[in-house]
Amino acid sequence: MPMDDKAIEWLYLNNKTDTARYILGEKSQKMLACIGINPSTAKPAELDNTLESVQRIARFNGFDGWVMYNIYPLRATDPKELPAGMNIDHHLKNNEVVRRSVIDLEIDSIWAAWGNLIDTRDYLLPCLVDLYRNLSDLHLNWRIIEDTTQKGHPRHPLYKKAANELLAFDMDRYMREFSAPTTAQTPIHAMRGTHR
Repeated sequence: MPMDDKAIEWLYLNNKTDTARYILGEKSQKMLACIGINPSTAKPAELDNTLESVQRIARFNGFDGWVMYNIYPLRATDPKELPAGMNIDHHLKNNEVVRRSVIDLEIDSIWAAWGNLIDTRDYLLPCLVDLYRNLSDLHLNWRIIEDTTQKGHPRHPLYKKAANELLAFDMDRYMREFSAPTTAQTPIHAMRGTHR
């Protein structure tokens, strides 16, 4: 379902093999960005259940457009299917694309929406830390829906009702609490997986 009856201007960027997706959304004047864990099979005009929820909740909160980014851009219908090792090229490309898109679309609000899925792979939290640092100078307003999970993570949008108010989220505090254990791990620039 489009945000309104006018023709949709789709935002979409994937890689040549369509194994990675960096951007998917509907461009408009007042945009909401959402960051999930990793993309599934969704494409323009072929939204999955998660993106239909994002679309509905964005509309409820007064946004007439939305764009979906992800912590890691590799497609997988279940994050448990992601490779055990991270591909640094995918990660760096994702960071570059997300930052450029946020600036170009004049995004000022980002909905954090990765849920407990961030615990699925060891590299996902370091990827998020790196992405957050890459955006930190843009002074964005971070939002969540409902309370955080019992583990303290922002809730995933799947199967959430449309009438869900976006709430202010202290992303700085979240990063301090959850990034501390990563300091003893391998720096992200040294993490090189083998998948493409």
